[in-house]
Amino acid sequence: MSEIISYLDTQSTIQLITKARLVQKDLRKTDVLYLMKGKAELQIDEADYEMRADDIVIVNKHESYQLVTSDEDSLLFYFSISDFLLSQALETGVISFDCNSIKEPGKNYQSTRELIIEIIDLLLFENDRTNFLQISKVYRLLNELSSLFIEYSSLGIHQDKRIQQITRFIKERYYDNITLAELAELVHMDTAYFSKFFKKNLGTNFKDYLSHIRMQHAVRDLLETDKSITRIAIDNGFFSVNGFNKKFKDHFQLTPSQYRSQNETQKAAPVTELDQKVKRAFSKFKEKQLTKDTAKKSYLNLDIEGLEPTPIKETWSKVLNIGEAEIVLNSNLRHHLLILQRDLCFKYGRVWGVFNKTLLGDSLNVYEMIDEVLDSLLELGLTPWLSLNKLIGTFKESNYPDGVWEEALNNFCRHILNRYGRKEVETWVIEIVASDPEDKDLVAQYRQFYQITTNIFRTLVPKITIGGGSFILSNKLDLVNFLHNDLADCSFDFYSFVVFPYSNRMVREKRNYQRITDPDFLLNKVKKIKEIPLSKPVFIIEWSNTVSRSNLLNDHLYKGAFIVKSIIDIFDQVEGLGYWLGTDLAQKTSKPSSLLSGGNGLLTRSGLYKPAMHAMKLFDQLKGLKFLYKDEERLVCALDGEELFVLGHHYIHPNSLYFLKDEAHLKKTELANFFEPEEVEEELLFSNIPNGDYELRIFSCLENHGDLFGLWQKFNFNKNLRSSDLDYLDKKNTHLLTLEEVHVTQNRLVVKKQLTSNEFYSINIKRRQ
Repeated sequence: MSEIISYLDTQSTIQLITKARLVQKDLRKTDVLYLMKGKAELQIDEADYEMRADDIVIVNKHESYQLVTSDEDSLLFYFSISDFLLSQALETGVISFDCNSIKEPGKNYQSTRELIIEIIDLLLFENDRTNFLQISKVYRLLNELSSLFIEYSSLGIHQDKRIQQITRFIKERYYDNITLAELAELVHMDTAYFSKFFKKNLGTNFKDYLSHIRMQHAVRDLLETDKSITRIAIDNGFFSVNGFNKKFKDHFQLTPSQYRSQNETQKAAPVTELDQKVKRAFSKFKEKQLTKDTAKKSYLNLDIEGLEPTPIKETWSKVLNIGEAEIVLNSNLRHHLLILQRDLCFKYGRVWGVFNKTLLGDSLNVYEMIDEVLDSLLELGLTPWLSLNKLIGTFKESNYPDGVWEEALNNFCRHILNRYGRKEVETWVIEIVASDPEDKDLVAQYRQFYQITTNIFRTLVPKITIGGGSFILSNKLDLVNFLHNDLADCSFDFYSFVVFPYSNRMVREKRNYQRITDPDFLLNKVKKIKEIPLSKPVFIIEWSNTVSRSNLLNDHLYKGAFIVKSIIDIFDQVEGLGYWLGTDLAQKTSKPSSLLSGGNGLLTRSGLYKPAMHAMKLFDQLKGLKFLYKDEERLVCALDGEELFVLGHHYIHPNSLYFLKDEAHLKKTELANFFEPEEVEEELLFSNIPNGDYELRIFSCLENHGDLFGLWQKFNFNKNLRSSDLDYLDKKNTHLLTLEEVHVTQNRLVVKKQLTSNEFYSINIKRRQ
C-alpha cells in the first residue's frame, strides 16, 4: 500500500494495519493515526490516551509516541508524512497540527475520515498500478489536514509577504550559491538588518535555514537515486563533500553511505503485507458504514402530558448590536432599527464609540449629537447598552489620559441624569471592553480603566448595571485564572463574551488560516464558560459564524439554519445573546451598490430580510410561551395547553472546500459547492394530546422561500436593480406557508415533513374550539 507514496516521497509511508504496535521515535515525521475499528492505547510524550473507533490523531514531529491496539479485529490507518513532503506547500518550521479527536471531540473530523476511506478503497481494490486519481486523493488529504488542523507558531502568524518571497526564492534556488546580500537586495533591505529580520521571522539564521533545505533534497536523492555521494552533495548546493558528510552526520548520526544502506534494507522488507485479512477487515468496515448511510430519517415521540412547562428564556432578543453610536444619526439606519424593533422587539440597543470626539467635540462635553443618539434608542423602546473601550480603528476610551477621562465621564453622568432622570438611567447597561486578555500589560491597563470608570458610575448612579468585558475566548487563555485572579479587583454585575469560530486572536488578513471547523463551536465555548464558577449573569454579546463583512454565507440560506441551530443549542444556557449584527448598513463595504455583499446584518443595506432575519423572526413567535422540550434539531413550546409550537432545522455544515477558501472572497456561483445536498424525512409524534380538530400551519424557509440570495440569483445577480425590482423581491422574499386541518383520535398526532439542506421551519399546531 505504500507504493503510492513512493511516487510522491520515499520518506513517507501509508499503511493499513490490522494489529498495530507502533513505537515512533523518528522526530522528523508527522504521523496521522486513524483508528477505524477497535481500541488502542496511545502515549504521546508523557500524555496517555485511549483511542476508540473513529478517533483520529496527528502526532507532530518532535513528539515521540507509542500505540498498541488491544484486539485482533482492530484496524488502523497510518500515514507517516516527511518534512520534505509537507515543505512542498508549507513553511514546516512554523507550523504544527492540532488534531486530536480524543481531546477535542467537538471538531469536524468527518470529511477527513471520509477522504481516508476513499484513499484506502482506491489503494486496496483498484488495479496494482499507481494512477493519478490515487495520487490526487493523497494530495487532497494533505490539503485537508493543512487547511483544517494547522496551527502557526507566533513566528508564522506574523510572517509578511517578504518572508514568503524569500522562502520561495530559497526553495527554488537552493542548489545555487545563494548569498545573504542577494536575498537582502531581493526585498530591498540592508544586509545587516536583513540578517536580523530573517532570524526574527524564521527562528533560525539564513545559513542554517539554507542548509536544512539542501539537506532535505539531499536525503531524497540518497533514497531515490543511484547518484554518488559526491554528485548528491554538489547537486544540492554543498560545494564540499567533507562539509556535506559532516553536516549529514551531525543531523542524522550516520554518514550518507550508512543512511542509504540502512534505508535500502528497510525498503526490501515491507512493514506490512496487503493480504486477504486486511482486505476482509476493511470490507467489513465498509459494509457497516453503508448501513449507517442509508436514507436519513429523524423521528421524535413526545408525550405532551409527561412534560413540565416552564417559561421560556427569551435570550435571543436581549441585545441588538447596532454599531458605532454616530451611525444612529443616519436616518436610513434609524429606519432599519424601526424594522428590527417592530418585528423582533429587542430589550437593549448596544452602541459603542460614545466618547468619540466626533460626537462630543474636542472638549468631550458637547452633547447635542449623543443626545440625539440616546433619544432615538429610547423612542424605539431600546434601553441603552453603552459599550466603552471597544476599539474603533485606533480609538478607544482608555486612550484618554486618566484625568481627562474622569472629568469627561463625570460630566457625562451628570448630563444624562439631568436629561433622562435617575429612574431611567438606572436601567441602562455599561459594558467595559477588554482589548486582549492574553496580554498582561493590556490587562493591567484594563483593570485600572475599569476601576476608574466603575467608581465614577457607582458614585453618581449606584444602581446602574456595569460589567465586561466582551472577552474573546482563545485556546491559549486560562479563563479561570484571568477572571478570578487577574481581574479579582474588578466588580462585575455581569460577564460578556465574544464567540466566533477562530482558534486565536488573529489579524484580519491571517484569520483565514485559523478558522475552527467544529459545527458545535458555539455550544462548546458556552460549555467551557459554564465550567467556571461565576456568580453573575453571562451574556454572549457578539456571536456568529464569521466576523468578515464580505462573507457571502452571511446572505445565504445556510445562515438562517445556523442561527436556528445555534440559538436552540444555547438559549437556555446564558442570560442574553447579542447576534452580530443588526443591519448591513452599520458596516462599510467595498460593494455598496450590490444587493448582497456578505455583510453581517440581519437586514440588507436596502432593508430587505435576509434568511438570518427570517430565522430570528421564527423565534419571535415563541415569546411568552412555555418551554417543553429541545434536542439537537428542534425546540418545542406550548401556549395555554391549546397550542404547540415546534421550531427546527436541517442544518448542513460547510464542507472542507469552504475552509480552503478565503472567506472574504467567495464567489456567488460557488456557494452551493460548500454544502452536501441531503434530504431528511422527519416524523414527529405527539401523544397524550386531547382528541379533536386541529389546524396545522408550517412556516418553512428553504430554497427560493425566505431565500433572498436565491431570488437574486434568478435576476442573474444584477447590480443595477430598480426600486420596483426591490419591491418585487421584498414581496417574494417570504417563507412557504402550508395549512392543513387534522382530526386527532386516540390522542395521537403525527406530523411528517421532508426537509432539504439548511431548511428551517416553525410548526404551529392549534386546537379548534
